[in-house]
This record gives sequence, C-alpha cells and structure tokens, in this order.
Amino acid sequence: MTVRRLADSDRGYEPLRIRLHDERHARALESQLAALAPLELEQRDGGWEVTVGGFLGDKLVVSVLNAVSNALAGDTTATALVYLNGREYQLQGE
Repeated sequence: MTVRRLADSDRGYEPLRIRLHDERHARALESQLAALAPLELEQRDGGWEVTVGGFLGDKLVVSVLNAVSNALAGDTTATALVYLNGREYQLQGE
C-alpha cells in the first residue's frame, strides 16, 4: 500500500485529522481511505494520526466517519479523535 503525501495544492484546505492509539486501527483506516483522498499517516505523541487532505466535501467527510467507525468496529475500548473545522469529535468502537 502506498500512502500519498499531501500535495501543495491540498494545503489551502484545513485537513481532517484522525488520532488513534492503536497502529492496527490506523492501518485499517488508512486502507479504507487510500483511494478516496490524499493521506498522510504518522506516528505522533504515542499514537497514530491519519491526515486527509484535499477538498472536504460532505460526501468525503461522511465516508471518512464511516471508515473510522469500521476501523474501530469490534473493539469496544477503542477511540478515535476526529479534528474537523477547528472542532474535536470522539468516536468509540462498538
């Protein structure tokens, strides 16, 4: 799998960021989102961060939230912090 770096043209938009504690969840999320948008995956501050670049239309945001939910599925102790438009949202695994 190849992770695409955010292009300079993508930098005009505030990226959507997802912080996860577990590499397994981060890789699962990366796998689901790789074809949808430019991504960056980094280990940061004891966790993992997936950054989604490009224009964040409603359809992409919904796809990202569904992918986060799928990545956390089956692990009731898992959480993800989603940063969008200056706000923080927490999603729980089910």
